[in-house]
Amino acid sequence: MIEPTKAVLPETEARTAGDPDAPMNDRQAVLLRELCDRTGEEYDASLTERQADERISVLQEQIAER
Repeated sequence: MIEPTKAVLPETEARTAGDPDAPMNDRQAVLLRELCDRTGEEYDASLTERQADERISVLQEQIAER
């Protein structure tokens, strides 16, 4: 019997929905860029979904405190 093989490449698996280590999604990128512009912070396009969520929260708190 032939062993089943994976149908998806590892780098593709990292980009599946629900993976917090996947690159940030388009919605996060747009929101993060807007928040960085408003706060004068540097925009980092290389963040993961998890990192982007954390950065977005921090920047939103900074704006709320103003």
